[in-house]
Amino acid sequence: MNKRPQNRVFFLLLLLLVLCLAISAGCNEAPARQEDKGDPGNNQPDKKEVDITDSLGESITLPYPLERVVVLNSNAAEAIRILEAQEAIIGIADSLLDEVYLGLDDRELVGKYNRPSYEKILELRPQAVFAYEKSYSDEDFSAKLEPLGIKVVKLNLYKPESYDDELRMLAKAFGKEQRAEDFIAWKKQKTDLLADRIEDLGSRDPVSVLAIYTSDFAKGNYKTFAQNTSTHQGIELAGGKNIAGDMEGYPQVNGEWILEQNPQIFVLNTSGKVEMGYDVSDPTWSKDVVARARKDALISKTDAGKNAQIYLLYNKLLSGDKTYIGAFYLAKWFYPDCFRDIDPELILQEYFEEWIGVPLQGIWSYKE
Repeated sequence: MNKRPQNRVFFLLLLLLVLCLAISAGCNEAPARQEDKGDPGNNQPDKKEVDITDSLGESITLPYPLERVVVLNSNAAEAIRILEAQEAIIGIADSLLDEVYLGLDDRELVGKYNRPSYEKILELRPQAVFAYEKSYSDEDFSAKLEPLGIKVVKLNLYKPESYDDELRMLAKAFGKEQRAEDFIAWKKQKTDLLADRIEDLGSRDPVSVLAIYTSDFAKGNYKTFAQNTSTHQGIELAGGKNIAGDMEGYPQVNGEWILEQNPQIFVLNTSGKVEMGYDVSDPTWSKDVVARARKDALISKTDAGKNAQIYLLYNKLLSGDKTYIGAFYLAKWFYPDCFRDIDPELILQEYFEEWIGVPLQGIWSYKE
């Protein structure tokens, strides 16, 4: 019997089966390839790590997304709140208890921001610790923690010129990129409005401004703010001329020099959390400070004193991450006619309600 036709049929059937299996496999792979493309936004389920660049310009690889972190940097804590990633915070420096609006009082304490307890941090088993670029101590946090498998992320998040880029890096680590872009767009809308109003001033001479910490002024210590300080940046954003703008850092000036410069505006800046801020409702201290400044033997001889152009602003509105908001208060004081329709308090309220997720309260500024 001739078996060639049967063999031919067998091989044809086998070939057909192989082709069917191949086609079936190809159909099954198609969706998988589509999924492999990933989501370019915030949802990347197969991603295990992410690379970011810290404030020192160094690349660091982190687990993705971060779900357990310790925060020593109060500015980073507020930025994490803006990103709606605060549930990942399991431990904080004790200084963060002062920032009551961040709602972190139930987190584990790990000591001071510049001298944390490494034993406590190890006990919490975080994926990362957020610190400032400078540890403000003799200790190197990275050398202590990274050999133990805990990443140290140095993001400042208080310098206006680098804040947006650092926020994007922070968002990348938590998978909150879109939230960061939404906030940056909101902030740009506000800063553009401020810049446009200042531009409308045209050729008008900028008002001259002297700024001093209340604690220094109370001691007769005329230590002011110059270049590379956020207060100087706020004055410039508001269209003012800082009389110490040609100096550096926090220079000590004398009364004779102040009288020569004759500032038109005197801004007192306080960082005292008992006197001003989110948890303060009594304005008595603020009233007394401004009243004493108006009667001061030196300030009363300047145009600022003679014309009662003395103002008090809480340092949190002139400390980097919110300097652009503080600049609205300054601009309103510097040029009331140009900013008649703008209420800085409403901008601050919008910040707290839309981005921090809490109602605005407290005393943040004062003028007679």
